Amino acid sequence: MEQTQAAQTEMITKDMTVDDVFAKFPGKAQKLAHIMTAAGLHCVGCHASTYETLEQGTTGHGMSPADLDNLLRKMNVALQSAESAQETGGVTLTETAAAKVQALLAQEKKSGWGLKLGLMPGGCSGYQYELLFQEREGPDDLSFTDRSVKVIIAREHAEKLSGVEIDYVDGLQGAGFKINNPHVQHSCGCGSSMGF
Repeated sequence: MEQTQAAQTEMITKDMTVDDVFAKFPGKAQKLAHIMTAAGLHCVGCHASTYETLEQGTTGHGMSPADLDNLLRKMNVALQSAESAQETGGVTLTETAAAKVQALLAQEKKSGWGLKLGLMPGGCSGYQYELLFQEREGPDDLSFTDRSVKVIIAREHAEKLSGVEIDYVDGLQGAGFKINNPHVQHSCGCGSSMGF
C-alpha cells in the first residue's frame, strides 16, 4: 500500500532526463511524449534524452524558465489524470475531445452515433489506432458513455484499450485526436504506431 501511495505522489522534476521520465512512468510514456513534443521539446527520441535534463533540454530549445514550469505542470497533471482513466477500465475522453466529437457528429448529421476506437495492424511498431463514427455497436462490440459521447470498441481489443484517454489538441504541430494508452510498451519516433 505504501509503495502505491508513493508512486501516485511521485512527480516529474526539472532535473530528470527524458529517459528517466519514461523509465519511471512507462505506462504514461506516450502521453508524456505528446506533451513534451507539443511544447517544443523535440529531443524525446534523440540521443540527448539520455543525458540532458528537462531543464537543459528546454533551455537548449530556447524556452524560458516559465515555459519549463508550464511543461512540468502539464506533465504532472497528466500523471494524475492518467491514473483515473486507467482505473475506470474503459475509454475516457477529455472535455475538449468530447466537445469536438459532438461538434463533428452534429456537422455530419449523425446525432446519436458513437465514436468507435479500434486497433489495426500497421506502422513500424505493430499497431495503429482507427477512429470513426458508427451508428450502433455490433455483436462483437462493447459500448459505454463518457461525457455524453457513446464510445464503441471491439471486444477483442478491450484489454489493450482499457484505461485509454482520448484527447483533442490544436497546436503548432497540427490539430487532431491524441490517444493516451497506458498499455503501450513502445512507439515509433513519429508517434503514428505503437506496440504492446
